[in-house]
Amino acid sequence: MNRPEEPFEASYSVPNAVRRRLNLSGKALTCSELEILRWASEGKTVWEISQIRATSEATVKFHLRNIYGKLQVNNRVQAMNEAARRGLC
Repeated sequence: MNRPEEPFEASYSVPNAVRRRLNLSGKALTCSELEILRWASEGKTVWEISQIRATSEATVKFHLRNIYGKLQVNNRVQAMNEAARRGLC
């Protein structure tokens, strides 16, 4: 009944989204990201920001994801709080 112990193989791999977020952690925000963060802090929606910046909604969402990764947060409210704490906006 006793089987020899098999070495544990980690079959779990880190999801790409987590890997990207870890790579962004601690990096400075770009000018575009700071602008989007400021518009978001004024309550603008993704659509409104895309219209203001004359870009697609996907581009705004891309920048927001990068902002979240760089600030190590999960959503806009946390991003605003962290940005205020760091004196970014």
